[in-house]
Amino acid sequence: MARLLDKYEELVHAEVQAVAARFDLSVFPKVRVADVLEPETLGVTGALKSYALASHFDFVICRNKFDTAYAIEFDGASHAAPKQIERDAKKDRLCQIGDFPLLRINSQHLSKRFGPMSLLAWLMEVHEMQLAFYEAQTRGEISPDEDFDPFWLMSMDPGEARFPYSFAAKARYKLQVLKKRGKIVDGHSSGFVGRGTDGVLHGYNFIRVTPETAITVKSSMRPHRFPAPLMELLDEILAVLLTEEVDLYLAGQIGALPVAEVVKRWTSLRSGLSMGSTHTAGFEGFPPPERRT
Repeated sequence: MARLLDKYEELVHAEVQAVAARFDLSVFPKVRVADVLEPETLGVTGALKSYALASHFDFVICRNKFDTAYAIEFDGASHAAPKQIERDAKKDRLCQIGDFPLLRINSQHLSKRFGPMSLLAWLMEVHEMQLAFYEAQTRGEISPDEDFDPFWLMSMDPGEARFPYSFAAKARYKLQVLKKRGKIVDGHSSGFVGRGTDGVLHGYNFIRVTPETAITVKSSMRPHRFPAPLMELLDEILAVLLTEEVDLYLAGQIGALPVAEVVKRWTSLRSGLSMGSTHTAGFEGFPPPERRT
């Protein structure tokens, strides 16, 4: 007998089920795309219609037992193949036409490297709390001027992290401690997150360890048809990665770059990006902080 899920999909299913239990969600694996996004309703024909009838979502998440909310796709190594890229594009297009949220993940999203929960769990949980926040605003329970910020959500449960949705809280605090101990020059990082013309998010972070040298990290995040604060999440990930690199530097395992080279890279990497946020520790010869949307 064939298995419905492969080993990685089984891991995703377990992670999704754990979050679903907390928020009274239902999880259905291997659901036909046409049963969620009806071709006749969408008005699609030809190749798109055929694909919808023949393909499936890895997981469909429902509220109220059977009301479809969004889908999750696990993109393994095979998704780099040209034919699979074409299929994925068709699925993305159907979700775009149907205005249906789709979260594409890979094995990195199952790791707990960055905090007390996986990136997949973080995205799902933050999405649910974001919806609850906006519903509370609609009912007048929260001021309409207040913005949703998952990084300031505090847990009161014993044994849980104080700020469970702030991956970088401990990392940022560690950098401040290292500065106070005279191990590095800056207690805060400098960096930016911006969006390319293809929708991909790109981020760059650095921190001076001496007046003339700095440690840097960069990372990217693919675009998602999923309502979550992805720019902010990438900035959190960068802060964790940067602190790990600072640890390696202090252990003598890596070197640092001249600040002039770091600023040059900053300028080059920002070129062509639509800036989401920029922050600097502030030192002579560096561009001032800015924030644009």
